[in-house]
Amino acid sequence: MKKLFLFLAAFSFLAVSTVRAEIYGFDKAHSQVGFAVRHILSPVHGEFKDYDGTIHFDPAKPEDSKISVTIQVDSISTDNEMRDHHLKTPDFFDAAKYPTITFKSIKVTSLGDNKYTVEGALSMHGMIKPVVLNVDYMGSDTMMGAKIAGFSATTKIDRRDFGISFNKVLDSGNLMVGNDVTITLDIALMDKAGLEKMKAMMSKPKEAPTEAPKP
Repeated sequence: MKKLFLFLAAFSFLAVSTVRAEIYGFDKAHSQVGFAVRHILSPVHGEFKDYDGTIHFDPAKPEDSKISVTIQVDSISTDNEMRDHHLKTPDFFDAAKYPTITFKSIKVTSLGDNKYTVEGALSMHGMIKPVVLNVDYMGSDTMMGAKIAGFSATTKIDRRDFGISFNKVLDSGNLMVGNDVTITLDIALMDKAGLEKMKAMMSKPKEAPTEAPKP
């Protein structure tokens, strides 16, 4: 009987924990998946515009979060069409062969003061490597009845670890492209129900403006 009681108590605790955790997605209108890499002497900034994923998130226990994200490589943008095309070739991402980048969290650690580290596996260019995100939790709120949350995160990787090693050495000895890539994530989350509601609103056909009566 005692064992049964303990089992039921544990089951109830897990059930409550599961209910509290919400499944969130990206509010892309207020999010950016960005990066920066040095070109000779100055940084070039870019972003991936097409990405999706799910985040199991409990504002009361952010360290229990689970994150899964998929990025479409073909959506890379550095605001330069010629450079973007080159980045998609086998010299760099080889988007035709490796169309996606994925990240899956493994462990979330609280550092206090709304700061966290997120350890995870980053899959890119056919290789999987561990990375650690340094995360600032901006807080949670509600908007139009939907639950929302905000995060900023950064990390740095060496692109050569993922087999992306194309480069040229200039006469000065400087490399054309830096090897260190800084990744910056400014993320707005919204619960799935809110995202579906927003999607439905955006898909409604716009009514044609009525003409003003002629004098």
